Amino acid sequence: MFKKILIATDGSATSLKAAEKAIGIARQFNAKLKVIVVIDQRVFFIPHDYLPESSGYFKVLEELRAGAERILQTIQKAAEKAGFSELEVEILEGAVVDEIVKATQKYRADLLIIGAVGKTGAERGVLGSTAQALTTQSPCSLLIVKK
Repeated sequence: MFKKILIATDGSATSLKAAEKAIGIARQFNAKLKVIVVIDQRVFFIPHDYLPESSGYFKVLEELRAGAERILQTIQKAAEKAGFSELEVEILEGAVVDEIVKATQKYRADLLIIGAVGKTGAERGVLGSTAQALTTQSPCSLLIVKK
């Protein structure tokens, strides 16, 4: 039924639970699995081409990339532990929903799996803005995992 599954994660507890669910589904359907982390660069209002290296921009960006790497390593370890070794990973930068939609199209995923709330919405206990946007913009089936 599912041949290519894409997980979009931000490292939140809910998105890590979604990754576990995705690993299980991928094993069940013998599907390929890709995990992405999107660094939201909309928080940086000035294009980095115009900033000197001495500005704090590049340090913050490198810290965000290092954090994304740690998230992907955590999921890779969970996949290996579950006996799923073929896992593609990628760090993207840009507007989160747009990058997830583009990655889903490029990968030709037939299932996108995300957590219901990310790091910024965990306190509210309602469907996060990314999940909400993807309910209408996802180019494929969408599974939203709750706590």
